Amino acid sequence: MYPERPARRGLSLGVRDALRGIWVCVRTQRNMRIHLAVCCYVVYFGLQLPLSRGEWACLIGAMGLVTGLEAANTGVETLCNFAQKHPNPMIRDVKDVAAGAVLLGAVAAAALGLVIFLRPELWQAVQELCLVPWKGILFLASLGAAWVWVALPGKQGRGK
Repeated sequence: MYPERPARRGLSLGVRDALRGIWVCVRTQRNMRIHLAVCCYVVYFGLQLPLSRGEWACLIGAMGLVTGLEAANTGVETLCNFAQKHPNPMIRDVKDVAAGAVLLGAVAAAALGLVIFLRPELWQAVQELCLVPWKGILFLASLGAAWVWVALPGKQGRGK
């Protein structure tokens, strides 16, 4: 079914395969595109604020956790769909638990973001977006582009 992989592979091949897996996830999963769009806005607003190294570390860790959980959830769902073509309560539970892990990570990341971002400097950055026309226009254009990117139907993987 799949070509045999050599027992010992180079690091570059492993990285290539991992990057391909990330691309499959981005291409096929709307929720991954949502997470990535939110990550872009977190970085944007983070750059507008005087964040400490520790705050950046927390934000980067939270973004990695949520996107990593989403990728793992995609893998679990893909494997479950391949293994069981007909409805099965146990498979449903496995998929729901994996999705629940993503939700728990996303809620924790959102709470962490609120703790870090809710400060007067954030409101100053938002006010600047509203008062400087070109910044506001660019921000609204980015929101529109993000919405279109997220809303696009994902390409289905092999065998679908």
